[in-house]
Amino acid sequence: MEACVRGSSDNPCAIAIDMGATSVRFALGELVGDSIRFEIVEQTPHEPLQQGSHTVWNVDALLGACRRAEELAIAKGATLGIDAWGVDHGFVDPGGDLLQPPVCYRDPSHVEAFDRLAHLRHEMYLRTGIQHQPFNTVYQLAARYSEQPELNSPSVRWLILPELMAHLLGAPAGHELTQASTTQLLGLDGSWCADCFRWIDAEPPASGPQPPGNVVGKSARGTEIVRVAGHDTASAVMGLGSLGQRQAFLNVGTWSILGLLLDAPLADTKSEDANFTNERAADGRVRFLANIPGFYVINRLHQELGIREDVPSWLATAAPDSGESLDLFDPTLFSPQSMIEAARMQGFQMANSEEWASLALHSLVRTLAGHLDKLTSVTGREIDEVRIAGGGSASTQLCQALADATRRPVIAGPQEATVLGNLGVQFLAQGHVADFAELARLLDRSIPFKTFRPS
Repeated sequence: MEACVRGSSDNPCAIAIDMGATSVRFALGELVGDSIRFEIVEQTPHEPLQQGSHTVWNVDALLGACRRAEELAIAKGATLGIDAWGVDHGFVDPGGDLLQPPVCYRDPSHVEAFDRLAHLRHEMYLRTGIQHQPFNTVYQLAARYSEQPELNSPSVRWLILPELMAHLLGAPAGHELTQASTTQLLGLDGSWCADCFRWIDAEPPASGPQPPGNVVGKSARGTEIVRVAGHDTASAVMGLGSLGQRQAFLNVGTWSILGLLLDAPLADTKSEDANFTNERAADGRVRFLANIPGFYVINRLHQELGIREDVPSWLATAAPDSGESLDLFDPTLFSPQSMIEAARMQGFQMANSEEWASLALHSLVRTLAGHLDKLTSVTGREIDEVRIAGGGSASTQLCQALADATRRPVIAGPQEATVLGNLGVQFLAQGHVADFAELARLLDRSIPFKTFRPS
């Protein structure tokens, strides 16, 4: 991606904040002619903290990065947009102050609420189309309200992370559609599901979620904050530009998100049994997808093995495929003290780092290929190509192995699809792009890609 010229003031500018579960970064983007150019200005690692019995997010690290991004926005006269992973949230009082750090989705307290409400899972799916996961916001809220009933009050608001960060910068509080769709509290019609709130003895927010592509308001320092596709995967799918009816999207980061764009939700027993979910896209369509463990296992093994080279280089050393696979959905791999020990509990004792690389790589590839077959079966739609974005798209080994396993071309890029999608929606809100269709064409002109064909 060609970098923007940081000293330029002639082109429209935007600052994209992309909060990931392991790092938060922000980028400066410019609309130059008929394409978007950008550069990553800062990327800062962060990790959850232990606070009492809970694992919580480091708000100082997240908000600190947002404030530094705002400094750049002020200097450039740019707008600001924030995206992040889904489901996690914080509580604010009537004055807009954060009451406590947001609890991490990997916190084990959510499992109890998930089990307690197990008898309602089918009804929840039929109303929301969201797959069953113990970290969904509905279960997180049930856990918090059980532990701290004072939070379940009309005077206390819960805000998903991008809206929370924007509010802590001084913007008005609210809910954004793509993030709201991850909560399992949004109905298939795009409005809050009264039944889901009733089942956790809570009331829906007074106002419904708003679509991306408009200005939320100004921060305390006067920066215009744009409501982008707040869910990072929604921004990533937008960042892929034009997606054909027979093209699957795949965003590989900590999680792998594999799916298709549909015009309407698909929520029936077949999709529920296959564990597919219906989340909203930036343009209002439905991202029909599966949440699959991604590079989390790979990154943990890479770290524990003390590999000095980067992850793509390590995966390139993978031994030949043995045909064996980790069960990536095994709960023991979700947040173990040692990923190596968790793998050994599944019966794997690898001799060297090359064998570990092979096990990790091909476990992911086989899992993705299997879910691609399920996606075709559940939707009845043939898939001709896979569009892969995110950090995983930088691994030649992964892309080629996936093309071979699925017998389909894999089109890799952009690695920074989330940032591109975030910036693009800001330029739409600024009035430089007419609509989402024109934005997709603009992004097509901004995307570098490489095609991997089955060997």
